[in-house]
Amino acid sequence: MSDLFGVTPLGQHGGKRLGAGRPRKGEVRPPKQHSPNLKYRGSDYVVARLIRDANDGVRTARLLLEGIRAGLISVYAAECEMNYRQRRREPLGPDIANVTRARDWRMHRVLNPRPGPKVG
Repeated sequence: MSDLFGVTPLGQHGGKRLGAGRPRKGEVRPPKQHSPNLKYRGSDYVVARLIRDANDGVRTARLLLEGIRAGLISVYAAECEMNYRQRRREPLGPDIANVTRARDWRMHRVLNPRPGPKVG
C-alpha cells in the first residue's frame, strides 16, 4: 500500500535512539543525527504513518487512507481521527454548525462504507 502515495515508509515502532542518554565514562558522544522518523514533517509524515499502521492491520488506518486518496477527507481530519493530533477546537458562530455536520458526515461515510451489491 506504500506505493499509492510515493512516500517512503517509516521504520518500526519504538527502539533505541542513537545519541540518546548520557555517554559512559571515557566515551565520546557521537554527533546528533536527525532522523526523519522522529520529526513531524507535515502531510507526508502522516500518510507514511497511516500506511505503516495499515500494513500492521489497523482497519481504520486503511479506510482513512482510502478516504484521503478519494478526496473525501483531508489529511488533517485523518490524523485527528487516529489521535496523531489534537482534535479541532469547538467552532464559534451560528453558521459553523453546518460545516461541522458535513465534515462529520464525510468521516462517517469513510469509516462505515456501504456494502457492495448483492451477488446472487
